Parts: sequence; structure tokens; C-alpha cells
Amino acid sequence: DGSRYFGPYIDAKAIRRTSKMLEWMFPFRTCKRIIPDEEIKYKRACMNYQMGKCLAPCVGRISKQEYRGIIDNIIDFLNGKNQQVIENLKKEMSVFADMMEFEKAAGIRDRIKYIQKLNNSRAMYFLDGKNRDVVGVYKEDKDAVVAVLKILSGKLLNKEIHEMNNAANNSLSQILKAFLLQYYSGKLDHLPHRIILFQKPDEFDELNSLLKNKPITPGRGEKKTLALIARENAYNYLEEKKLRHIRKSSRTIYSVKELKDKLNLKSLPRKIICLDVSTIQGSDTVASLVFFENGKPKKKHYRHFLIKSVTGQNDYAALQETMERYLTKLDQYEKPDLIIIDGGKGQLGAVKKVLTAHDQDIELISLAKRIEEIFLPGQKLSFLLPKSSSALRLVIKLRDEAHRFAISYHRKKRKSRTLISELDRIKGIGSDLKFLLLKEFGSVERIRKANITELTKIKGIGQQTAKKILKELNPDNAIGFY
Repeated sequence: DGSRYFGPYIDAKAIRRTSKMLEWMFPFRTCKRIIPDEEIKYKRACMNYQMGKCLAPCVGRISKQEYRGIIDNIIDFLNGKNQQVIENLKKEMSVFADMMEFEKAAGIRDRIKYIQKLNNSRAMYFLDGKNRDVVGVYKEDKDAVVAVLKILSGKLLNKEIHEMNNAANNSLSQILKAFLLQYYSGKLDHLPHRIILFQKPDEFDELNSLLKNKPITPGRGEKKTLALIARENAYNYLEEKKLRHIRKSSRTIYSVKELKDKLNLKSLPRKIICLDVSTIQGSDTVASLVFFENGKPKKKHYRHFLIKSVTGQNDYAALQETMERYLTKLDQYEKPDLIIIDGGKGQLGAVKKVLTAHDQDIELISLAKRIEEIFLPGQKLSFLLPKSSSALRLVIKLRDEAHRFAISYHRKKRKSRTLISELDRIKGIGSDLKFLLLKEFGSVERIRKANITELTKIKGIGQQTAKKILKELNPDNAIGFY
């Protein structure tokens, strides 16, 4: 598309840091103003000009040639050619000094100092000023990681980490070959001076020819040390990933343990279910049951219940029916250690009666929304967990998930009932035909806008039936269907 790209960059923080640094070192515009070649379109510069982060080419404060020079310096800087950038800036500073524009010369001097400071903070590995990539790979079980150390102008300036999944049946040399082909396939015209590898990839000769003889596998010396560092980076990333997983698992287990300790439960509630009821003025009442194990949802154990025996709005009776039906088939489900009810003391008491009738000793609590108070059977006063408590966050997460699951099912049932009720106006067609119509067209509105030819494509609908459907759904335009 005519643009020049740099990357890929894996560390987002490093990208933002570099971008902010470039704005001060080489003031360039980050706005989307369109600047025509023949005239200056804008009269006022934006705040970035006032802050010194842009030289305002949009209002003519800098010539096109001078601005091009700034962009060229940025490209050289991103390519690691810091010394070349410094030489260019020194020439520019000298020109401004000769013209007695000392303020501009001082600004360029400050930029030179900043780049020199960056140079001094980097370790120099090669004195020839050429770019190199150092690639190391590490594999464990099905996971593999490739680390790429970016050496620009002889200095180690960046590190990229690439995860390779589903690598169980591949060797390190196969993984390395696949990575090199993917990574450099779009960069064949901009390859580094050398690609230093920790080990040889599969089909090394063919790959070496494709990559213009850039890859090498050193046996000793500083290049071998760099290859070992790259491999070590890949190993450390994979180990840190495993530790993150362990820490995350530990956090969820800690929440479960804290819940047991804070509420003085008999056993560790590893398996928890939560019930919620959804209804609008007693219509289409449904209940949901969500299942968490060790603090994490197990969606294959989620359940929906369409309430059958309750008329009108009665959350207590709806919860009792749900629990009754659940306990009746408990041998088909995983038995929970704890049941959470979305509600207060009334809802808790209603469900407790069902548990007692079925002689179940499953522990039970309820969570009321207003101030997130917890009720326990046999206790008059509610229990408040600290807002910072991980146990409270777990209980709220369960309650919110049960509520979401119930609401989604309720909306689905209500929508289905609304659609069918509109089609019920059409006399003489059965429920199977109504289902086929909705399946084919998706909505009553689309059926209403269909023509006779489209309707007769559905099995069981002839010319007369199609006319009848359209007449019933479009009574004002019925004459147009004949």
C-alpha cells in the first residue's frame, strides 16, 4: 500500500514507549489532517505543536523537504542506524547555527544527546554496525516457544517471543524450520546481515538458499553465546507461562478455601451450583442452574428449567420446583458441595424445605443483591464478607452468571412465543408448517415480505396456502396477492 512497516513487535508496552520517545526526539505529526501539495489548508496548529511534539507541517511551519528529513531519520533510527542519525542531526545543527537560529540548533543538540545516551545504555556485540537476528527455540510437551533477539547496528535492542502451539509431534528442528519460513517469508528483501541459530533446522540447505545464505549455526564464541541466550529466553518464557497458570489456579482454589473458612462450611466447596429465576409479571417463568468447579465454570453442567407448575409470579414456588426436579435426577449430575440461591431469607427457606424432604445434606446459602449479604440456614442475621474478599467475588460471579444464563433463556422463550403467536392468526396451517416457515425466513417480518414463489418452495405449501399466509399477514394489501 506504499507504506513502510517495522516489526512485528510483541511487547506492546515497548511499542508505546518507543512511539512516545520518537515524538520528542523527532517531532512528527500523528494527526490525520490531509495536507494538499498546492496550498496550506489549515490556519492553526494543534496542541502538539505548542508542546514541541510536532513541527506543524499542516500550517507551513516546516518545509516538505525538511519534514522528509525527519521521517528519514525516524526510519534510520528504527533500523538501528543511530550513528547515521546522529551525523545527520549534527549537519542540521550546524546549518541552523550558521543561520544564527540558535534555539533550533539547541533543540537538535538535545536530541543528539538523548540518542547518545540510548547508545551508551546498550551493550555492543558487533563493531561492524550490521543488523543480526538471533533465534532460539525451546519445546516442552505440546508447547514450543521461539525467541528472536534483534541486534541492530551491533547492539541488542529488542526481543520477540513467538508461541508455537500443537507442537507435540514435531521436533525442535521441524519447529524451527516452520518458524523461519513463516517469519521471513515476507521479508526476503530486508533480511538482516546474519540469522544466528541455536541449532540447524530441517532441510537446512534448501532453507539457507531461500534465505540467501544468511542463517548460520555457530559452534563456539560470542555468536554461540548469543544463541544460548536466545534459547534461554524461550525457556524462561515457557516456564513463566506455566507459573502463571499455577498462580491463576491457586487464586481460584484460594477463593474456595476462603469461602469455607469465612462461612464455617463443613467441607471445601469445590463443586458449587447457583440457582436463579427469571420472569416478567409471571409469564414465561424460567430458572437457570450454573455449575462451578474449583472456582471455574463448567458449562457442560449448566441447566435450564421451564417452570411448569407455577402460575403468576412466585419465586419461592419456582425455586422449589427447580430444586425438586434437579434432586430427582441428581444421580445423573455431579453432586455439588454447596448450593447458592439468588435471593434472601425467603428464597433460602423455600429451597431448604425441598432439601430436607429429599434428605439431602448439601450445604446451602443465599445472596441478596442490595448489599450483597449472605444468609445461612438457621441464622437470623445475615453475614457480610469484606468487599475485598475473593470469596465474595466468587459468590457474586456465580450469582451474575446464573442471572445471565436465566435472562438469555427467558428472552429466547419470550421471542419464540411472540413469533408463534403472530403465526397463530393464520388458520388452517399446522405447527410443523409454522416451524418450517420460521426456519426458512427467520422472522415473521420476512415471511410477510415474501412472494408466493418463495413461499411455495417450502414443502407442504401450495399456491392457495401461500396466498392465504400472505393475506393473513398483510390484511391491508390482500388484493395484491391474487
